[in-house]
Amino acid sequence: MADILKVYTADQLYTMYRNYLLSKNTDLTDFNEGSKIRALIESNSEITSSISLDYKEALYQAIPIALYKGFGFKKLEATNATGFIRAYRTPALTIEYTGVGTEAKITSTANNIVSAVTGVPSDAFSFAYATYDDLETLANAIDDLTNWSATLVKSATIPTSSLYQYTSVDSLATTDYTNSFGSMDLMLSDAIAVTIPEGFSSSIDQKTILSTAEVILVAGESSAILPCEVQNPGLTGNIIVRAIDTVNGKGVINSNIDEVEQIINDSSFSGGTEAESDSDRKTRFALAVNSLDAGTENGIISAIKGVTGVRSAGMRTSFPFKGTNTIIVDSGSGSISPSLLADIERVLYGDPNDIINFPGKNAEGIGYNIVAPTIIDVSASITVTRLPTVNVDLTEIKDDVQTAVEQYINTRALGENVLISEIVRVGKNSNAGAYDLIVVSPATNVAIDDNEFSKTGSGTSGIVSVTISVATSV
Repeated sequence: MADILKVYTADQLYTMYRNYLLSKNTDLTDFNEGSKIRALIESNSEITSSISLDYKEALYQAIPIALYKGFGFKKLEATNATGFIRAYRTPALTIEYTGVGTEAKITSTANNIVSAVTGVPSDAFSFAYATYDDLETLANAIDDLTNWSATLVKSATIPTSSLYQYTSVDSLATTDYTNSFGSMDLMLSDAIAVTIPEGFSSSIDQKTILSTAEVILVAGESSAILPCEVQNPGLTGNIIVRAIDTVNGKGVINSNIDEVEQIINDSSFSGGTEAESDSDRKTRFALAVNSLDAGTENGIISAIKGVTGVRSAGMRTSFPFKGTNTIIVDSGSGSISPSLLADIERVLYGDPNDIINFPGKNAEGIGYNIVAPTIIDVSASITVTRLPTVNVDLTEIKDDVQTAVEQYINTRALGENVLISEIVRVGKNSNAGAYDLIVVSPATNVAIDDNEFSKTGSGTSGIVSVTISVATSV
């Protein structure tokens, strides 16, 4: 391609200036090193050459930008990380079973509290509230039993008659309100449900997190899972596992909601991405140009991918029956909000009030269903070893590996498989102390269909569990 603007190097400009002066018989003939006229011409050549090169580079950068603007092809904005926060209210007491039974279920009625232990029925107990009419005496009675312990959390004088009525709640291998393991936040003094509205606010390290849906903290339970979005866009919004833990002084609750006293993130916040780069926009523009024909699968998918909030999209043609196509849209959250659906439909079907910008992409006579992907919950069990000579805290390695693997799984695009090799790679790269990493499960790559995407962590049944130890030999 011919140069749009011809530029010259400093040496070329110097030669041109010198030859011009000689051709004009100006009597300026001393062009030796160190001469005044040579120094003057060289300085002018250097400045002119630099300005010319900068101008040419700016011109080349401005041409595609002007083209994009002319077609309304804006650069995609940064996206916000999403995740889940567990909100707590303090229980009246915690009850823990430490025996060898395989199940220890507790039932609280209006009159008594009883337990049933599978495998060791002799460990069961039964106490009447009329006999133990305040919380302290009841807790002491349970605590005196073999293989049981009870810990007061709220006031000892709370009457047992106000305890919430539970039916068959297992107190074995559960998590208590302080995020340790082995005890159950079994009963609350307030038998009421609490509404946590959308927009519940918390923050950590100058990042603000807002809940994206109204959630009910069920009567008698001490925790509820809140779907949330980090308000700071980009990679900075990705938050590691347990970075927010107000029980232990990490993070702040901004919203004042009765009964919500503590919060923690059991899984990482992921999905935050930076604004689209120039090279990525160039690639997407080329795809759009190559798919200009409305009604084609590539044209429709390319247009929908350009909608802010869409991470990826795909199509199942002639599904669920002939004459209908199903468009699968991945927003990163597992659902499609009403506002995002409206934006997608505007691109797909057009806007009669703005035909120039939204002419529509759908094919006449073909029906379209716009659906969220099927979420495939992925669990992974990982073992990590650290060298005995490496001074890195085991918990730090464990959290870093869990965070990295969760974010890898949760940022797979629509239809992308979860690869064992990538779990190993991102896990080992997350912390220099991770000497060796073995994926115990899954045993093989997790296949993800075109209408599916993978998820793990809070809000799903997927769990990334990391077991870490110090290597005894190398």
